[in-house]
Parts: sequence; structure tokens; C-alpha cells
Amino acid sequence: MLPQKMAVTLALGLTVLITGPGILPARAAVIDDLQQVAAVIAPAEYQELASRVNSYTRIYRVEEGDTLASLGRRFQADPELIAVMNYLDSGATLTPGQFLVLPHEEAQTYTVASGDTLWSIARRFGVDFDQLAAANGIVDTHNLRVGTVLTVPGSPAPKAARPVTGLASRSLKPVSMIWPLIGALTSGFGWRGGEFHHGLDIAGNMGDKIRAALAGTVVLSGWGNSIYGRMVKIDHGNGLETVYAHTSRNLVKEGEYVQAGEAIAEVGATGNASGPHVHFEVREKGKAVNPERFLAR
Repeated sequence: MLPQKMAVTLALGLTVLITGPGILPARAAVIDDLQQVAAVIAPAEYQELASRVNSYTRIYRVEEGDTLASLGRRFQADPELIAVMNYLDSGATLTPGQFLVLPHEEAQTYTVASGDTLWSIARRFGVDFDQLAAANGIVDTHNLRVGTVLTVPGSPAPKAARPVTGLASRSLKPVSMIWPLIGALTSGFGWRGGEFHHGLDIAGNMGDKIRAALAGTVVLSGWGNSIYGRMVKIDHGNGLETVYAHTSRNLVKEGEYVQAGEAIAEVGATGNASGPHVHFEVREKGKAVNPERFLAR
């Protein structure tokens, strides 16, 4: 069972902040050396924190006035993703001195291909459009020359929606998701007619837009199998995934980062479906769980 206090917290005294080798400087909000943290927190807390750190994360020490929303704006990360990575509620209050694990992505390069636009490239890599333009000195954003090598700014941005190592044995604290489709709930999660139904069936009209329940990276967009038909699967990080099945047409491609509420597919009846609807699943580390734990009422 997860501890009641879901993020590692430390109240640093003034003397700790300004004295002693290896002690964190007073303004060391972003921590580059994990060993610095080891010097100021208990071993058990350090081990828990270290288990959530990898090449796609960085450590941040909360400062006065910080909120999940302000950190999301500052580091260009989804606030809900930050919450999930630290086992926090989406509306949690942060405490100065509290250590958080933030998503992080190093800068990389991309060669412009035929058909690319600056917008499509920004969306593909999950970076801010204006930031991408500024990083490459682009004034005319409507004309990109094929073969141009762009610098994609490093940021703790959407691509960190990749699973974080060290969480395989944990159960994720539910986050708030939006309904992928507004319609009648025709089948719930659980046993029905001698077989187990792994998600929710939500009725709709052919062609109705299906929306991402939570921000994340599309890891599958295409034909699933004879049961699911055409489908979309989104990775939200930390082993959390959502599945949208029986679609008639998919509007996103694998590798794209989508925001919560963004249209990703259209309602259909592909696969084993008696009529137009979306089969919606939530999976924690590969195991289907009841989506109603996550969906906003």
C-alpha cells in the first residue's frame, strides 16, 4: 500500500541550506546530482525517490508559491502527468522543500522531410511551437526547407510520457480523466454473460469524435484484432494506458503527443461490435482496471 504522504518531503532548516559539503544550495530548485539529495533526506526516502529517477526525469525541490499548474507552465509539462509521477491528486497543494520527479527530455535534432510543417514537428515532439521557432531562428514559420536540420529544444515535456522505471510493483493513484465520448453507457466493467468485459462501452453515432481521456503519447493507431477492430492506444506514463476500440477512422498517428480532450478517432463498429460505440479501457501496467475509478463525474 502506498504511504499516506505520496511525495518525498523535507523541511530544510536555514543552517542546512548554507553549511556543509554536499548540501543543497538555497536556490537549487532543479537537482542535477541525486547524491546531493542523499545528503539531506533519510535513506528510506532517498531509495524511494531514486527508484523513480531515470534518463527521462529530473528532480525538483518545491519552492514557495509553486503549484502543479505553475510547474507545468514553467517546465512545459502536463500538470496531471507531474501529479501521476509523484502519486499526487491533480489538485494537491505543494510544500516548500518537497522533492518531486519531473519529466525531462534532452535537446535533439530533426531533419525536415517533405510534407512537414513547423506545427506538425512541434506536435510530434511535444514541444511549444513558438519555442521551436525561436530555437531555430525561424521567422517565416510557413516555409520550411526540406533537409533543414532543426534543433528540438530539450524540455521536461510530453515525450516523458514514457513509462518511468521503478514503479512496476506500485498501484497508481487514480488521476482525473475526461469521458472519451458523451453517450449512454451500454456495458460496464466486469463479468457479463460468462465472460469478463475489460472496459466500458459508450454508445454513439457513426463518426462522432472520440477524445483522449488524458494527455499522452499514441503508441498504437490502427487495426488491433478481430475483437477490438480499429483502435487507438495512448501511453500516459508510469504504466498507465488508455484504449479506444471499434473506431471507424483514427485521427492520430503513432508517436504523436495528444492533449486531454483532443479528438483522436471517430466512432465506428469495427471488430466484434453490434453497433456504433467506443470500447474504452484503462490499463495499469498492462492490467485492465475499472475506468470509472478515473473518470470525472
